[in-house]
Amino acid sequence: MRRPRLLYDIAGTSVIEFGPSLPLLIPLFVGGFQLNDAIAAYRKLTVTTRTIVDLTSQFTIVDNTRLNSIMNASKQVMAPYSTTDTTMIINQVKIDANRVAPIDWSIARNTATLRPRSEYNLAINVRQPETYILVARMTYLYKPLFASKLLGSIPMTETIIMSPRASDRVTKPWKFVPTASVHWRGASSATNAAPR
Repeated sequence: MRRPRLLYDIAGTSVIEFGPSLPLLIPLFVGGFQLNDAIAAYRKLTVTTRTIVDLTSQFTIVDNTRLNSIMNASKQVMAPYSTTDTTMIINQVKIDANRVAPIDWSIARNTATLRPRSEYNLAINVRQPETYILVARMTYLYKPLFASKLLGSIPMTETIIMSPRASDRVTKPWKFVPTASVHWRGASSATNAAPR
């Protein structure tokens, strides 16, 4: 008696074995993609924060117009992630002889500025007497592409500290500054400074 050929037919075995593993593989693939995207977003946040403080450090004198232009540049650096859900603040901190670190000036977007002469919380090893430092801080509310309702938004924060490059400090005047007095790494600017 001949046995049915179906008992020896192995066609489609791989598909049958793949079926039970599919519910596990899909979450792994989506989760891996989502993790990579979140890491990429944080890297963009770090690069953008460094960019705005680096650009600021190259000036000897800045005003609100120039600082706003620097902040506007963050859109290109942060792309393809939107800056709508970001906050950014640039502070200059003056460290006195007693290593007290009050705010010299502050400018922010989508958040409040810090009050001048209020003390800024700095690590003690950063507080070098009689120096100025620039501190840029950005936050980004990352929204996952998948399972956003399950995971919710993920807050990301980056802070970068940098010393002024072109002089011992970056001056932010209260009044108009003559064009010839506004320098970028030693080169005169063609734009008059705006009031604070």
